[in-house]
Amino acid sequence: MAAAGAAVSALLLYAAFPPLEWTGAAWAALVPLWVVARRTSLRAALKMAGFAGFLFWVLSLRWLTNVTVLGWLAVSAYCAIYFLPAAFAANRWRGGAAGFAAALAVVWTGSEFLRGWIFGGFPWNPLGAALTPWLPAIQLAEFGGVWLVSGLAAFANGLLAWALAERRGWRALAFGAVLVAGALGWGAWTAHSVEEGDLNVKMGSGRSIRVALVQTSIPQDEKWVTAKVLMIYERLAELTRQAQGDPRTELVIWPETALPDDVRNSENSYTLVWNLCTNGTPILTGSLDTAVLDSGEAQYFNSAFLFDVDGRLAGEYDKRHLVIGGEFIPLARFVPADWQVAWGWPASITAGRAGAVFRAGKGDVPLAPLVCFEDVFPDLARADVRAGARMLVNVTNDAWFDAVIAPWQHLRNAVLRAVENRVPLVRAANTGVTGVVEPSGRLAAFLSDGAGRTDGPGVLWADVPVPYDASPLTFYARYGDIYGIACAAATVLWLARSLGKRRKTPQAV
Repeated sequence: MAAAGAAVSALLLYAAFPPLEWTGAAWAALVPLWVVARRTSLRAALKMAGFAGFLFWVLSLRWLTNVTVLGWLAVSAYCAIYFLPAAFAANRWRGGAAGFAAALAVVWTGSEFLRGWIFGGFPWNPLGAALTPWLPAIQLAEFGGVWLVSGLAAFANGLLAWALAERRGWRALAFGAVLVAGALGWGAWTAHSVEEGDLNVKMGSGRSIRVALVQTSIPQDEKWVTAKVLMIYERLAELTRQAQGDPRTELVIWPETALPDDVRNSENSYTLVWNLCTNGTPILTGSLDTAVLDSGEAQYFNSAFLFDVDGRLAGEYDKRHLVIGGEFIPLARFVPADWQVAWGWPASITAGRAGAVFRAGKGDVPLAPLVCFEDVFPDLARADVRAGARMLVNVTNDAWFDAVIAPWQHLRNAVLRAVENRVPLVRAANTGVTGVVEPSGRLAAFLSDGAGRTDGPGVLWADVPVPYDASPLTFYARYGDIYGIACAAATVLWLARSLGKRRKTPQAV
């Protein structure tokens, strides 16, 4: 029965995320596991938590098998560890109902925050991201980020788990339910208010920018093949001229590494960009970049460039948060270069040092580029907004993975960046979900073939309402992850104290 409860939790949690997106499951997904943890020994509770976590991650990250099976299993096993603290708390709690739910909310959220920070962080699919299709549930992100949204869902799960496991404390349970209902009611009102503000902009009483998002749909195994370079150039040119066919277009956005080489040092790539920009529309594109040090050593960057209508470089940005194993190999600098060549290691990408804010459009809109998975890291988007950006632009390439699960999970994780900072987020993907997210978190538009496929080539035009430069920052933008940090600190201190007590009393169960 214990294994069945853990498996049900894993399956419900999996169902809450794409591809199924049973959003309601997020409110009860952890209940079976926590009931099991409450009714079994501590050893069994931890074992079941590890099992549930591994099963959930193996299912939800199966798109990683397109790149690495070993990495898929290793990442799943690692992430499963973060299910353990909440199960430990559920088993050891000796207080009442409301305290039980609050403690689990803190420990679950603290564990998620630590997962998003330790070893560079893997903040993929936090519980709060499963709620992004339902706007009332995610509006708290403007105060505590995605972590506070996860905390709300974990609190609701804790209330239900206590009711099933203990069948007492009904007054406290009712009080907790009122708190959850109040938060959701406030969220519904806030989402409506934010959307009303966006509507005013669309009707001409505010600032907006018309963008054309280009999705090239180049298969990953063709992106760096010499024989495919001409095809890539032709597709970029065809789609961009299509985008520029609308005279209202103010900015054309290409995806991550849209060009087949280094645009700054490639005459062919730069000529293509120059010819298209001088048609009257600036282009923001992802591209590799190369710098040569005084020592003669080459450094490579995954970058984003803005070219103005004269074909001049008007802004550049180097990706700050790199993917371990995909863009760099840890400690590679300690391995001799000839060994790396012999082992077939690719050249590592160098991380950028800071964000960048570009300006584009008739309204001189300040926008910040985020490359690839950078849009799942809340601190990066927050830093850009604090630096003056009032629109986030994600250029990405999800062609490494499948066409259904990874792109939609990526989008759902990115939605919270718009809500946290109350700025729009636009995404141009090579293959993936190319679309526009409003400050309320609503997916305003996305590129599709009409039959549900989102991975084909095409152009998506959108009028994007953008806050003015002087618009006030959200609480989250001003103060950052104080809720997540507080939960993580409380979790670590509580675990240290509890484990210390257990060492002194080894006979305790």
